[in-house]
Amino acid sequence: MIKKSMIAIALAAGLSISTAGYAQSAGEQLVDDIITDVIGQTVDAARAEVRRKTGIDPLDRGYGDRDDYRPAPSDLNEESVDELRRSDSEYDRKVAKLEEELERKLNKAEREFRREAGKEDKPGKIEKKREKLDRKVDKAYQKFEEKLRKENERYDRKRDQILANHSD
Repeated sequence: MIKKSMIAIALAAGLSISTAGYAQSAGEQLVDDIITDVIGQTVDAARAEVRRKTGIDPLDRGYGDRDDYRPAPSDLNEESVDELRRSDSEYDRKVAKLEEELERKLNKAEREFRREAGKEDKPGKIEKKREKLDRKVDKAYQKFEEKLRKENERYDRKRDQILANHSD
């Protein structure tokens, strides 16, 4: 789960208090800063995880975080290689869908935050809305991580099965 630092919250609150005299533009700036901090970090983390996973060669290893993957044997038949590659492509499509699902949830959370925070005129109240946004974003990212973990496990089982069938 992504933890937001208390320093960032204090900085955002401090910035909003020091610029409170600039009326609505300061409030809008605070809202934009919060969106960048909370949602931007989460999107970046998800993209980094997806990039980390999509560069794996299915002939070398699986997608989980374990270290005991055995590479495909050098005499693996063409049918098994094709099956591994198809499974890998299917995995990539599913992971892309998970990333899109996370983005939809984050966009919805952002719209709700902007709508609710736009009604507030005090930085302290906007910070309360930020806490709610933090919880929503953390929950969405946790679900993304869980679904990605399950997809990794599903792929790894299938890869292991393909390799086991080859040795029969």
